[in-house]
Amino acid sequence: MTSKTTFALIGGGLIAPLHAKYIQSSPTCELVAIVDPFPPGQKLAESLSVAHYASVSDLVAASPQQPDVYIICVPSGLHVKLATEVLTATTATAAKPPRAILVEKPFCTDVASGEALIKLAKDRGCSLAVGHHRRFHPAISAAKAAVAGGRLGKLTAMSGVWTCKKNDGYFSLRWRVSRSQGGGPVWTNFIHDADVLQYLVGARVVRIWVTGTVSRRDHHGHHRANEGGGDDDGAAAKQRQQQPGASDDDDIEEGAAIVMQFANGVVGTFVMNDNVASPYGWEAATGDMPSFPKADVPIDCYRIFGTVGTISVPDDVLWTYDLAEAARRDQEVGWAVPMTREVLDFEKKHPFQLQIEHLVRVVEGKEEPRCSGQDGLDAVKVCEAVIEALVKGDGYPIDIR
Repeated sequence: MTSKTTFALIGGGLIAPLHAKYIQSSPTCELVAIVDPFPPGQKLAESLSVAHYASVSDLVAASPQQPDVYIICVPSGLHVKLATEVLTATTATAAKPPRAILVEKPFCTDVASGEALIKLAKDRGCSLAVGHHRRFHPAISAAKAAVAGGRLGKLTAMSGVWTCKKNDGYFSLRWRVSRSQGGGPVWTNFIHDADVLQYLVGARVVRIWVTGTVSRRDHHGHHRANEGGGDDDGAAAKQRQQQPGASDDDDIEEGAAIVMQFANGVVGTFVMNDNVASPYGWEAATGDMPSFPKADVPIDCYRIFGTVGTISVPDDVLWTYDLAEAARRDQEVGWAVPMTREVLDFEKKHPFQLQIEHLVRVVEGKEEPRCSGQDGLDAVKVCEAVIEALVKGDGYPIDIR
């Protein structure tokens, strides 16, 4: 009988139960530990009948047989710190390092620390993956295959959107109102879009232009006075006192409009905002996060334009010219010829399930990480550039190296 691939979760918050669900439902995986000093992690471990540890060092000290895979699912500002702790703790005790570490997005909150983690993992012989799970969504895989198969011809442009309305209660957690701790729609949400767009286009973003959207709430999530509900200056002041980690210099953005240039010449636009009533974003389009309802009709949030066809994602509608009709009309292929609408078929598996299955193959040496540490770092670089452009506010382009 083949032994199972063992997993440990670092952090027991919002995303951890989803990882745990698909680890425990897989016949080839076993969840052996949850590491979290706080009550949510302990409660999750108890509910799943899994060993609980307050720290990585406690887990490492408890057994020389370390988990094959660690999944780091803590607040963004702690990703590099905890992944580094896993690698250094095993080094210090001569325990065997994990075969792989999956770091949730964003991979890091600054480029230098991300580069240091990539080097450390390489030195320890540990595969480093980043939790941009959209790469595993069947709709993304089908769109990627269509691009790779030449069904769009030569790519020329793309457009994207991520819009929703975060409720005020969302901002009760301190890190969510602090840009430096990974809060705000750039680090929390657009980081996913930055990765998947580079994945679909097949090239890095090398230059951006950015302008911020008008702000409708203060940086603690409370609506500004007299905008849809009266004056809440007192509530905002109280919230400000409760959140000392968020200074005026650390204000989170509300949204932005972005123009992007990719290394292969493709250009694109993207609009994001977390304070508008809209279903046009990944979560509503796919329903792959249980806490967010799916739109009741198919919608898209990305469009990729090529010389032969255009695809929208994740509804995966491919538009191409009807060559037979062009021939029948004896017309040159172009705008005077009707287009054919084709909905691509794909399997209905959850991306977290596919990501877990992929990690097993990475441990077995059958595959390289689909989203590597470098891929994760490339998405971080885009987000850093967006933040830099928002802070400058001068409209000039930012080059990304």
